[in-house]
Amino acid sequence: MKTILKVIITLTVVALAVWVWVHYATNRRENKRCFSTTTVTCGDFVNKVQATGTLEPQELVDVGAQVTGEIKEFGTDVHGKRVDYGSEVKAGQLLARIDDTLVELDIKRAEAQVAQAQAQILSAAAAVAQAEAAVAQAQANKNKADRDMQRAEKLGVGDALSQMEYDQFVNAAESTAAAVQSAQAQQQTSRAQQANAEAALQSAQAQLTRELRNRDYTRITTPVDGTIVVRQVNVGQTVVSSMNATTLFLVARDLTHMQIWASVNEADIAKVSAGQEVRYTVDALPNETFTGRVNKIRPNATMSSNVVTYIVEVDVENPERKLLPYMSANVNFIVEEFKNCLMVPDIAFDFHPLPEMIAPGVQQMQSGVGADDTALLWKKQGEHVVPVRVQRGRDDGTRSVVVPINGEGLEAGDELVIGVQQSGDVRVNPSQEGEKNLFGMNRPKRRERSAGGAEPKPGQDAKNSRPGPPPM
Repeated sequence: MKTILKVIITLTVVALAVWVWVHYATNRRENKRCFSTTTVTCGDFVNKVQATGTLEPQELVDVGAQVTGEIKEFGTDVHGKRVDYGSEVKAGQLLARIDDTLVELDIKRAEAQVAQAQAQILSAAAAVAQAEAAVAQAQANKNKADRDMQRAEKLGVGDALSQMEYDQFVNAAESTAAAVQSAQAQQQTSRAQQANAEAALQSAQAQLTRELRNRDYTRITTPVDGTIVVRQVNVGQTVVSSMNATTLFLVARDLTHMQIWASVNEADIAKVSAGQEVRYTVDALPNETFTGRVNKIRPNATMSSNVVTYIVEVDVENPERKLLPYMSANVNFIVEEFKNCLMVPDIAFDFHPLPEMIAPGVQQMQSGVGADDTALLWKKQGEHVVPVRVQRGRDDGTRSVVVPINGEGLEAGDELVIGVQQSGDVRVNPSQEGEKNLFGMNRPKRRERSAGGAEPKPGQDAKNSRPGPPPM
């Protein structure tokens, strides 16, 4: 019995060993290694500064009112329609008319004052002429009295000329001299009155000119060719003139030439300069990319929530009038651009294979990696990987420009390994699973982190894979 029991136990152990070996071999076949890969691309790499801004007219004219009154009517645009938002207008064209009844009354009053001042000038001129005649008559009388006095002085008082007669000649000379002075004083008074009348005429004429100008102000016209962007009044509304002219219309001078006012963070402002190329999109036309040039950087900064930004003016062309004022623009300031270069997603640099994954004969290929921006990528070759040494260049946070070192084989379309897919659907980077890493430091095994019920962000899957590069 003991012999039979030993045989049974031996056969059981052998059968169990055979079953374990078959089950292990089957699992090995079922868990065949599957690489997760990304693709090398070739295209244009752009280093840029991103910002947001608003489309603005290059020149916005404020049309206001300088007189008080009621809006009686609107004018017409170049197409004969009543002016409104978006109307095309020409310089000098009527936009609106303010009630001019009171202004017309003021004009008539000013015209009456001018006529009155002109009449006063005529009267003063007549008085001046009369005073001049009186001065001439008085001067003639004085001259005669002076000659008589001279003859009396030669004769002297005696038999030929009595004392009384002599005194009469003296009195006549003195009286005529006083008469001349009085006439001259009257002449000066008349001239002063004439000057006052002329000043009154100038004042009345100035008032008339002012009232006529006010009548012109009741006709609101555009000073430039352009497009009405804002209309702030309606017919029947009363506008009140004050120290600052009331704004009635805003006219964009030429909407085929516009600007973007972009807010650029202080950390990026040193990368922006006048004349720099700008590419931008607007939400209304998401499939079109427009271009412009930096005009200037405004030196006055603004601060919001401890963030300092600068306004950058970008000149843009709008020949087809697709762009409208105050559209939001997504702006890219082109710092530098590389044409036809190889690009690799950054996640490819994080993969480190296990020794058995590496193709035979290349396990020792490691020298020089890590110095002077050199890096190691792993290209898929059947069920193995082979290393490719590259010079890692510019990075936009998602992908990097690479240049193969010493002519190593790397071209667009090559598949680079970024992980290993085993046991169903889980992506594994072997160097992070506590196993030996031939080309780097060994890392401790980490527990998988759950998403905690959170949905993946846009551009990520449930396994926190990084988004790929944006489309070129």
